[in-house]
Amino acid sequence: MKAEELRLGNLVSNMNPRHNDSILTIESIGDNHEVNVFYRKYLLSELEPIPLTEEWLLTLGFVKNKEHGYFEFDRLIVAFHDGVDQFYLCDIDIFVKIETVHHLQNLYFAIRNKELTLKL
Repeated sequence: MKAEELRLGNLVSNMNPRHNDSILTIESIGDNHEVNVFYRKYLLSELEPIPLTEEWLLTLGFVKNKEHGYFEFDRLIVAFHDGVDQFYLCDIDIFVKIETVHHLQNLYFAIRNKELTLKL
């Protein structure tokens, strides 16, 4: 994962066993290949993308259309190939394969100019 791929508010996974938090929200991005979360610095090498899954789509507020086999939120559709775990963001002229939560968050922001955050 590269710093250029990340935006403030992106969700990532912490791979450093010294820290208790497993899912982190990026609060700032430094010049030294580090990010800040709750006043703690993490090296990018300690973080990795969160693979996009059906569970994550539901956690982010998408609703599954069981009849047609896709997820929908804010007039955006994420289609998936059943059994292959490949997700695609579909919107009028857009058909983009997405593999990670932060990639979906970045695309959502680019299209809707709003943050896609956890819906707990």
